[in-house]
Amino acid sequence: MGNRMEEARTACLMQGMSRTLGTSPAGIEGQLGRARLEAMVETCRACTKSDDCILWLLEHGAGARRAPGYCLNGEQLEVLAG
Repeated sequence: MGNRMEEARTACLMQGMSRTLGTSPAGIEGQLGRARLEAMVETCRACTKSDDCILWLLEHGAGARRAPGYCLNGEQLEVLAG
């Protein structure tokens, strides 16, 4: 069950970060394909800053132009958001 919890947590963080920056997982999949989206989710899962990410998302709920410097997918998400 721990693996499912981790998958759900990662999905929430990835969705939150992408929406905060102005895109979405569906938008990413549409632009880059499912395999690239899955790779980005795996990158997110490997991140050691998930607690920091949660706090950042809470502080930037109204949106942001730039991802936090520690976000492993930040540059890619910023490009996709335009």
